[in-house]
Amino acid sequence: MNITIDNIENYLHLFQDKNRSFGKPTWAEPIYAAMIRAYQNDEELDVEVGGYTRQMILEQYKEGKSYTPIECVSSRQGLEAISSHLTGIMMHNFSRLGKTDQRDLKDYLQYLFIELMNNIADHAYSSVGGYTMAQYFKDKQKIQFVAVDRGVGFLENMLLNFRGVANEEEAIMMALEKGITSTRQKMYQHEKNAGFGLYAMFEILKLTGGKFVIISNDTLVRYRNGNFTTVKLSHPWKGVIVAFDFFEAKINYDMDYFRREYLWGSLNKEDDEDYF
Repeated sequence: MNITIDNIENYLHLFQDKNRSFGKPTWAEPIYAAMIRAYQNDEELDVEVGGYTRQMILEQYKEGKSYTPIECVSSRQGLEAISSHLTGIMMHNFSRLGKTDQRDLKDYLQYLFIELMNNIADHAYSSVGGYTMAQYFKDKQKIQFVAVDRGVGFLENMLLNFRGVANEEEAIMMALEKGITSTRQKMYQHEKNAGFGLYAMFEILKLTGGKFVIISNDTLVRYRNGNFTTVKLSHPWKGVIVAFDFFEAKINYDMDYFRREYLWGSLNKEDDEDYF
């Protein structure tokens, strides 16, 4: 079996009823490994898994791999170091690129990684934190990054500030918009700034031809080829999964341009608040 972000919903039944056996997939992307680690620690289980995925989850990480170690995220403390570490491992695969392209790629990855880890730290409310990792796929010239938690999900967060949100799908789609806040945290009596999070991820992936999948409890939202699809899950996941594929060949803008045009360009003082 090949387990990817394109078919992950077919394997959610494995993460139920304290299951310990996760098979020996022929091929599995990081989304599967990070999910197993989160599930394992949340349910306090020893798990059985074979093949390539076993190396990611159960064996000690060795430098020089195409994938990163699975990192635990429990708060914002130390996230810059984790992001730099993950980005550094990924950048080892791009020595052939020119200096400008290397800089652009590094800036995009650093930004994406830190923003999605911030989301875990600020919104998961999970007793075991969240888990994140990345992998480079040479044949497809892509990087996959995944952030997984066993927390409360999008809807509960959005209902803090938007009482009319009807379901997880609506909450996920709101989280992709610019200017939607769902934070509980305060700093000096004001909402703590959590960056641009999923909005920034969405805009970067649109620019670079990427794709993503977001799961929140009983709902999956997928974006690929410029289109959204939604699946109501028969086997819900407890918490949130965000995974994206970022294709290096389609980087057309530097990070300074992206910040100016997509993050800062339309902001004014009234808009400068927390973003999911």
